[in-house]
Amino acid sequence: MIPACPKPAALTAAALLLAALLAACAAPAEAPAPAQIARPADMDITLTPRRPTGEKVETIDVTLTIREPALAAGDTFLSMAIVRVMAPGALSRPETLVAEDGAGPLPLTIEEDPADPSDFRQDRRWIAARATQGDVTVRYTIEPRVITSATRPGPLIDTRTELTGFYGSGNTMLALPVSGWPREVALGWNLEDLTSGARAASSLGEGDVTATVTAQNLNNSFFFAGPLRSQPEDGAGDFAIYWMTPAAFDLDGAAAWTQQAYTYFNSFFGASDTPFRIFMRTTERFQGGGGGGFNSFIFGTVEGEDRDPDEVRGLLAHEALHHFVGGYGDGGGAGGQQWYSEGVTNYYTVVLPYRAGLTSLEHYINDFNGYAKSYYTNPQSNLSNTEVTRLFFADGNAQIVPYNRGPLYVALVDARIRAASGGELRADDLIFDFIESQKEAEDGVALWHDLVEIYLGEAGSAEFRAMMEGRPLDLPSDLFGPCFVAEEQMLQNFVIGFRPYKDEEGRTRAGPILPGTAAEATGIARYDIITNPDALEAARTAAPGTPLTLTLQRDSETLSRTYTPWTPALPGKQWVRTPVPESDCNL
Repeated sequence: MIPACPKPAALTAAALLLAALLAACAAPAEAPAPAQIARPADMDITLTPRRPTGEKVETIDVTLTIREPALAAGDTFLSMAIVRVMAPGALSRPETLVAEDGAGPLPLTIEEDPADPSDFRQDRRWIAARATQGDVTVRYTIEPRVITSATRPGPLIDTRTELTGFYGSGNTMLALPVSGWPREVALGWNLEDLTSGARAASSLGEGDVTATVTAQNLNNSFFFAGPLRSQPEDGAGDFAIYWMTPAAFDLDGAAAWTQQAYTYFNSFFGASDTPFRIFMRTTERFQGGGGGGFNSFIFGTVEGEDRDPDEVRGLLAHEALHHFVGGYGDGGGAGGQQWYSEGVTNYYTVVLPYRAGLTSLEHYINDFNGYAKSYYTNPQSNLSNTEVTRLFFADGNAQIVPYNRGPLYVALVDARIRAASGGELRADDLIFDFIESQKEAEDGVALWHDLVEIYLGEAGSAEFRAMMEGRPLDLPSDLFGPCFVAEEQMLQNFVIGFRPYKDEEGRTRAGPILPGTAAEATGIARYDIITNPDALEAARTAAPGTPLTLTLQRDSETLSRTYTPWTPALPGKQWVRTPVPESDCNL
């Protein structure tokens, strides 16, 4: 353990009383202080959704008031995304953004980045043509994205409509000052055009709210307005889930379960001083899974789609845990830190709900066996962390490496620390030290290396380097303590090769085909209509290695494609229960 810094000794009650008496005798009586007038926030943001035809939201008016930015002629004032990770910015006509200050209209010139062929990042900037005087007010109107069956899935940061409301993220909605951060920002909503009873919520809080944030915080915030539902119903407290479209699965139950889990996480890591919010958006077809934001998370579901309760609970617990586990450096995207952020989060997604009494011992080992099966059957499991980072957005197999190798590595560290300390310490202790120390650390990898060497010596740091280089994990039979023992098995994973979805006419179609899968090899193409969708469900429960035959409609042609939606059988380990009583498992 890293020793804690000593705290200064507290003054005794007698010393405090004496100091107060002396101060009272020495100081002359003062007149009452004048009443303080509340200082306006450094920046106001007002969002006004518009429904001119009384149906869906067609536009959102955005007004920003920036207090005394003191710009000189030629200074860059605002920046906004043209495209961010495949999501288009919601301002389709940048010339309609206008600004004014104490001297009247503020002329602005526009500068744009070159187009990014990867659609990862392209920005637009507005430059002041003269010096500003006093506060500056900026006005512009954004439009929700038009979605078609050809819209590519991607991060859930675009601006869209849902029912009679809308949602979006700062990444695609906000033109923000490039300097002067952090700021105190007052967010306000004008919902007069929405239906009666409409509510608004964001990553910053319920309804109108003021918070001190950075530009990155605002860009990574989600904004929802419309016929919002939530748990708890008033959105109060340190944890809330919001949605608009009623779910076809037990979202209320999943939300209640996650709130219990979050309470336990808060106790385990030490109470967070910032509330955490989860938003669910509903689409007609699959358009991405989920994504983290500023003290928040958004996930997507398909209208009318039933979902496994365990899958939903695991997703929500995982994302709530990101709030506590965090990352290091700039993080995000392919930042190279997924071995930690996703590895530790996936580890605790299994471990902490079990410790909280919210899952069973069987559920615990089934989840870890799932990680192990994916690890042993994934052809990219031996990629170095550098290669995982390079291929993260281009190779689905590379992308899942941190989610499976990561938690197994943390379980291995836990087993090593338990053995070295005679059961006195856990991986928890190392992780707590990492979370605390990484705030000041320049290099998260170096920090973990140093900490694991403190706990486990050179053998621990060598094992960490080997994992980062992609060498196979040496997982012992007693990895999960006395209640489980490893068995050598031939393992296969079910890989359908695409995500099926329903089109506007209710027909099942194939989504993007995963490269390198049997579905690609057999010639299934994106948008193929699957006329026997029941075969897909039957394949999921069939014995490993069972072939699947799909009947496809492609334009006017009827096709039949047969393939085996399973990875090749490869050797690996699965853990099975021993006769040891659960009370002795010490998990």
